[in-house]
Amino acid sequence: MGPPTEPTPRGNVTRIVEKSGWEASSELLSVRVPFSTDRYFDDVFTARRTRRVFDPVSLRETRGFIQHLFAPQLMGKNALSGLARKAFISAGALHPIDVIILSGPDVDAPILYCDRPNKFVTLKVLNPAGLEEAVTEALAIQANAKGHVILLAGDRRVVSSHYREAESLLWRDAGAALQSCSLAAHAYGYGFCPLGQLGTGALQSLGPPHEDFAALGLAVFGR
Repeated sequence: MGPPTEPTPRGNVTRIVEKSGWEASSELLSVRVPFSTDRYFDDVFTARRTRRVFDPVSLRETRGFIQHLFAPQLMGKNALSGLARKAFISAGALHPIDVIILSGPDVDAPILYCDRPNKFVTLKVLNPAGLEEAVTEALAIQANAKGHVILLAGDRRVVSSHYREAESLLWRDAGAALQSCSLAAHAYGYGFCPLGQLGTGALQSLGPPHEDFAALGLAVFGR
């Protein structure tokens, strides 16, 4: 196996390419869930462990947790219009990662968090049997981690708009997002367990906006 291809910035980029929109079946009411902790960062950083045994939480809490971490604060101007800051780092501040709640309590259809309009929508499922199979297989990895199954998916076109050979940037961003979720879950008293699968079967069952979307990881969230 040769060395990974190094991404290189493109010249004369004038705007951020927006992530392609998914085909939503409905829009959900907004939620407001306060999050706070009295733990010091050093304690969170050193004491964090991946919990593999926990119980489900309400869909409201899971949605609130996702929104708390993935909501952007737009900051770019002029040529950098579209740049955003989130709780976790991102190459070029592009934030190409989408978050989808696949299953769990009160999830009747997969739920996508749309970061730029800051809202949750339900998605159509092209292959219900395929999605059920993918979720069942994922949950069997850590059968005692019971909660909402979360999929991270990335839009290659967003990073490719600013970088050549940009594939590795998706994986770096996904890793940063998973680590931030893990630290935040520990700080706020939740459980967050990455499952070691990409979730390709689940993503294909949903039918992403275009073929340049990539499944980047599955996890379970609970308490």
